[in-house]
Amino acid sequence: MPGLDWLIARPVAHRGLHNVGAGIVENTPSAFAAAVAGNYAIECDLQLSADGEAMVHHDETLGRLTEGEAWLDTMTAADLKHVAFRATTDRMITAGDLCDLVAGRVPLVVELKSRFDGNHRIVSRAGRGFFPAIAVRQH
Repeated sequence: MPGLDWLIARPVAHRGLHNVGAGIVENTPSAFAAAVAGNYAIECDLQLSADGEAMVHHDETLGRLTEGEAWLDTMTAADLKHVAFRATTDRMITAGDLCDLVAGRVPLVVELKSRFDGNHRIVSRAGRGFFPAIAVRQH
């Protein structure tokens, strides 16, 4: 497929370059910083918060990797940014925070999470100037 050479030019760190044993949890600033340091492209996941912010997190609920239990779409971005991940000091970040952290140094492959209910807000939110060159898959 022409024009996608950038996507296969280097390994892709799935949910960042994470290693729970070293205190680096998936989809966190530490995992993304490790991927950038290793010159890996980054795959990440976006979920919507209650106030419509694109948050970097795989699961639609808290609990598997974080403290607390709640649906992400019932909490504001400000509240989600305070949720503690287990075994690390990292906190959840927004798509904008991720772009600031990566600063164009490596490609991003973004999976837009949804509930398959016809709501396309995540698509419009993720596309608001955050990502100049990305591969997007809505799931």
